[in-house]
Amino acid sequence: MNAEEAVQENRLFKRKSYFGTYKRLFLFCTELICLISIITINSLYFNLDLNSKLGVYALCRVILNITLSTSRFILILVLVVKSKAKASYLDSLHSIGVHKDHELKRFITQQQLYKNIVFATFLILQYALDVWNYFNIDINSVWKMSFHTILVSAYPAIYLIILREIVGVCIHLQAAFKLVNSKVDSLVNNQSTNLKSMICCRRYYSYAVKATKSVENYFRYFVTFYFVKYACYSIMNIVDAFGDRSMHLYWVLHTIIDTLLMIYLTINLISVNLLSRESLDNLYELSFKMKKMDMKYENEIFIGRVLFTDVGFTFANLFTINTQFIASMFTLSLTIILALANFLYQ
Repeated sequence: MNAEEAVQENRLFKRKSYFGTYKRLFLFCTELICLISIITINSLYFNLDLNSKLGVYALCRVILNITLSTSRFILILVLVVKSKAKASYLDSLHSIGVHKDHELKRFITQQQLYKNIVFATFLILQYALDVWNYFNIDINSVWKMSFHTILVSAYPAIYLIILREIVGVCIHLQAAFKLVNSKVDSLVNNQSTNLKSMICCRRYYSYAVKATKSVENYFRYFVTFYFVKYACYSIMNIVDAFGDRSMHLYWVLHTIIDTLLMIYLTINLISVNLLSRESLDNLYELSFKMKKMDMKYENEIFIGRVLFTDVGFTFANLFTINTQFIASMFTLSLTIILALANFLYQ
């Protein structure tokens, strides 16, 4: 291993926690300031006229802003506190030997590069959209302008930092299951298969599952919050686009950017679940080669574990996030959007 590869391995696999000390401090302090700014700005709108449907709707949006922002602060605080613990999923990746496979290290490096480009692009788009909105809203006081400036500059960055971390660990988990799948594939292609190699593959799969559960346990409620927040604001933004024509383009672009980010994150989340089941066909094919009872039993245990299909990220630990979940969320959101828009603007 040359010096460059050693540095790369250290960068990819030698981290001690999800967030460093300074990043934890930045996340906590900045999120606290943003929460104070959001509560201060939104509290000005509690004297809305509640005699109209639009007034009640506007008040609901104000309450939603404060509720979601407070929830986000609490979740980030939990992440910051729990981040002091070692990122144990890295131990499982070391046990598998992901750090020794040059092809997987190349895959991780390439995907991390794509990840950085994607999130840099989303950050620029979000800043451009927020700055445009900043210059189009009526700000009649210096302190209100200060709070808006804080929100425009810091609020999107915090969110993207955490989502970037989630995508980063998803890439490592995808690499782990790719390694397991390649091991199983090699068993199918080999003329002779022994019990030791079967046990080794199942042990690797167990380590990959353990790493996934560790990551999912850490980010579980933030991922759940992300999808709830996306659904709520997408509904509100599209409904607002039907109303105020002067801000029609802003709400549409906001929804498009949020949806593209959600799609990118969801692809990475679902990929972990799909890769964990990719070896099922090969294991079934491998059963035809088994002659001894102990090897057949080992293969059946392996197939039974893969058939659980519970590997991956969950929605509040209720069910695994998959394509069916996303389709259901879109269908429900569209139904609410049409009903709410028809009620407000009929």
